[in-house]
Amino acid sequence: MQIFYTSIDAEINYEELLDRVNQRKFFYRSYLAHDYLDFITNLICGLIQHQDIVLIDYTGISHFQNSEPIDFGVSIATVNDLISQIVHSRSAVGIYSSGSEGPPKLVFQTIERLMLSVKIEAKYQTSSWGFTYNPTHSAGIQMFLQVIANKSCLVDLHKITRQTIIKLIQSKNLTYLSATPTFYRMLAPYNFEAPSVKSVTLNGEKSTLPLILNVKKVFPNARIRNIYGSTEVGPLMSSETDVFKIPERLAGKIKIEDGELIFHESIVSKSVATQKWYPSGDLVEIVCDDPLQIKFVSRKSRILNVAGHNVNPQNVEEVILELPGIVDARVTGKENALIGNLLVAEVQVIPDFNISEKTLMNQLKTLLPAYKVPRIITFVNSTQIGRTGKKLI
Repeated sequence: MQIFYTSIDAEINYEELLDRVNQRKFFYRSYLAHDYLDFITNLICGLIQHQDIVLIDYTGISHFQNSEPIDFGVSIATVNDLISQIVHSRSAVGIYSSGSEGPPKLVFQTIERLMLSVKIEAKYQTSSWGFTYNPTHSAGIQMFLQVIANKSCLVDLHKITRQTIIKLIQSKNLTYLSATPTFYRMLAPYNFEAPSVKSVTLNGEKSTLPLILNVKKVFPNARIRNIYGSTEVGPLMSSETDVFKIPERLAGKIKIEDGELIFHESIVSKSVATQKWYPSGDLVEIVCDDPLQIKFVSRKSRILNVAGHNVNPQNVEEVILELPGIVDARVTGKENALIGNLLVAEVQVIPDFNISEKTLMNQLKTLLPAYKVPRIITFVNSTQIGRTGKKLI
């Protein structure tokens, strides 16, 4: 019997999922679930009733009031009927943006719109998909729809250790994996292979070419795609490197002003599109004019004033990441009355790799101008990430 969901300590097939839905007597438009299966059952009940639902993170919230319960008396005959009603739902789901740069924004996306990015093919029906995102994030709901529409299997890799992730990928013969660059960096050192994986996507954050090459090393049989999108517009474009060619379908719908990518209102969720052109907050570099190709530079809000210089902390992070033994790095600014900001770095190294703050700082002095070298370096077991799996900035 086809498995819908499997994790390190739970497993449920499609018939059991159907039973869970049919046994539900009510659901909530906003609901603090106990676990993923509780969360997804409530969501399915809302979608079947064509109700709009706000997705609430069931982890890390201590005080939350559920909305008023709504009676649910529907009985679904078969798994195929259940799937059909989900993918054809007229509901919209309220998704909170990552909040990596400030208070999260609530953005509503219709199931119809989210389904535009779902691929339904026979080859997916026996596949298994690695689930790495917070389930309440746009990528999390997108992954659920991809799996449910093809009656395939969701393998939960969210918030577990590197060794457990590798074990599940290999033991479940995972075929598809989608995650943030931060997730893939967590897999370092890249001293294992997962030949069963056919496709890997990186999204949610800026990816670098060295990371993409390391991912290719670990997943030798996979097609690698670097995806750009956002909660407000959904997935927009893809690349096999860190350079994106603007697809023809976006002609006239995006433009670049003062280095920032701008979206036309026609591709932005109506819940946030209050003007004809919507600023993405992403700074880009034009690599080629014809055809238009771009490389992402940074979030606009990340640029810091350091001693009169505009500094992109992400650029400093990328230099640190190229050094031997480094798993991940997070560079931020600390306000300083004299020079505006001091650069501060959190650095994670591979297990048993010995390096001192002084040694690392000296290495960076040979690679960066003095004003770009972090004044304080702290070694950490893991970099700080937000609820969606992206680094806090």
